[in-house]
Amino acid sequence: MRRIELAPRPDWERTIKQSGLIYSRSLRDDGSAVEYWNDGAAYVFTLPEVEALEKQTEELHRMCREAATYLASGELGHLGLTPQAFEFAQWSLEQDEPDVYARFDLAYAGDGSPAKMLEYNADTPTGLIEASVTQWFWLQDRIKSGALPADTDQWNGLHEALVERWRVLLHRSLSEGEGGRLFVAHSDADIYGEDWDTVAYMRDLAGEAGWEHTGIEMKDIGWHHGARQFVGVPEPWGSSRSVNALPGDAPETQYPVIRNLFKLYPWEDIVSGDDRVVGDQEFGALLIAGRGLFGRWYEPAWKMFLSNKLLLVALWRLFPDHPNLLPAYADGPNGMTDYVVKPVFGREGDGIRVHRADGSVTTNGQEYRREGTGRERVWQQYHELPDFPGANGSNHPVLGSWVVNDEAYGVGIRESDGPITDYFCRFAPNIIES
Repeated sequence: MRRIELAPRPDWERTIKQSGLIYSRSLRDDGSAVEYWNDGAAYVFTLPEVEALEKQTEELHRMCREAATYLASGELGHLGLTPQAFEFAQWSLEQDEPDVYARFDLAYAGDGSPAKMLEYNADTPTGLIEASVTQWFWLQDRIKSGALPADTDQWNGLHEALVERWRVLLHRSLSEGEGGRLFVAHSDADIYGEDWDTVAYMRDLAGEAGWEHTGIEMKDIGWHHGARQFVGVPEPWGSSRSVNALPGDAPETQYPVIRNLFKLYPWEDIVSGDDRVVGDQEFGALLIAGRGLFGRWYEPAWKMFLSNKLLLVALWRLFPDHPNLLPAYADGPNGMTDYVVKPVFGREGDGIRVHRADGSVTTNGQEYRREGTGRERVWQQYHELPDFPGANGSNHPVLGSWVVNDEAYGVGIRESDGPITDYFCRFAPNIIES
């Protein structure tokens, strides 16, 4: 893998917004603007390199599924969850509830050596639109302008894979008598628009697969006490071809019963009982008490095992010295002098501390908002991200390798100035050289 730089496309800011990437610009604490989309750089792979990384991704995914069973055994405790939430995740795993997608974060030196797994975003992965859509249109523009050869390809089959996955799940829902309507939920606590945009794209994918789809905010998901079912907001009677509806409170209205829900919302928040979004405090208790009665929730509850950083410890115990893993422990550094301390529920680099042998400690200055019930931590060996310097200085890339239905289908690359990939990293597209 190598990094190239190109002149940004004319009017690229408008172009990326047209592709759906509306959250590229953010502000630092000092008020300076930071662009997330890097239109003037790209990472270049060879085809054998992509095939090798796909094979490693799928091997890691298989190992993670095995590690989920290990975690469900209780060998590492309740993973920062309440006992009730842990049992709910156990039940979901036993049922083998279907999932949709996930994203590995990998460190890759670009020289053909094995990628190292940093973590697995298996419950609420974002970065989907730029990986699936924006970088694809970037490639088409570059080919059209003559900047890249016409036969240049990209490591990106996400859109087609997700449509096919939703098509399979639709057929399964229909065969189970659960109808063909999918509710797609996000939280309005996201002020940047990334969550809203991601679920909007997920609706497009589901619609292309044949689902009737409805957007809803998490706080608007209701509970019908009489039917003891989750319901959407009231709508005109007969306005949906959904097979599941209950009479509304007003004449000629109905409550649509939610039998299929895609939620871009962390399971640890749903089952916590003290959630940050007003109105959903009882979700967890209802789901736990009525397990199996509420249709399909995507991602399924067993993803609590894979989105938890203690997964790293389980993997190291089950597959010690595997070339794609880094040593990881649940009780301290165990002799490591360069290591990273991670909260079990952390996201976007929050709460991560990088300890170096010289005694220095680096953080992004943010603490993750939710602790595990026992303040659990993971100590993982520090792995230096490679540096692909450019005209503006250092670029430390992390590969977001996507998994759909157990197979690898694409990559999104975020590069940062320093060792922690945080809110102010940059997304750079990829190509496979012809």
